[in-house]
Amino acid sequence: MTSGSVSLAGLEGNKSWARPHSTGKRSLPMVDTYYKVPGAGGVNSNIKDMSLWMMAQMGEMPDVLDAKVLDTVHAPYVVTPTERGRLRKFLERLGTAWYGFGWRSYDYAGHRIVGHRGGINGYRSLILFDPQKKSGVVALWNSNTSQPGGLEFEVMDMIYKLPFRDWLEIDKAGQGPAVLETDPEVGSGDNGPTRNRRAR
Repeated sequence: MTSGSVSLAGLEGNKSWARPHSTGKRSLPMVDTYYKVPGAGGVNSNIKDMSLWMMAQMGEMPDVLDAKVLDTVHAPYVVTPTERGRLRKFLERLGTAWYGFGWRSYDYAGHRIVGHRGGINGYRSLILFDPQKKSGVVALWNSNTSQPGGLEFEVMDMIYKLPFRDWLEIDKAGQGPAVLETDPEVGSGDNGPTRNRRAR
């Protein structure tokens, strides 16, 4: 993992980074507030490094995170019924929700999945995986929209070969998802950092 940093200067010093946007396409100013507590909003990363982090969380890098550590941090310690309320559109398949050491875990269609979502003004992120199947999804986007949040469950449905559900609501009311127009000022984020946050 080479893209990570915990400062505004670390983000803006990269040759390619994604600028924050509102739900529409209006760009937002950068603020350093989130960097005052790095673990609660001040972590920068890119999609490649987040994917490597997910692989380590699935036990694919035991020299970095051994099985005992992973069992401890992924353990379901506290039942969180309000999380189910927040994710109510997925309740057809989403069972009990728990919280542990920074990770949420769920019963999803009879499978135990682990993940986390986060966001700050102009950025959103998600990571969700099945540690047994060593499969999952990571997504980062530079907009306040929450619509891509359904992506994680569409991917899990594909992994488990479940019937398709339009969790992204792309077909809702015949409208596609909101798309930001290409702006030469906005970095592609392909290899450079975009903002990421691990939510509380």
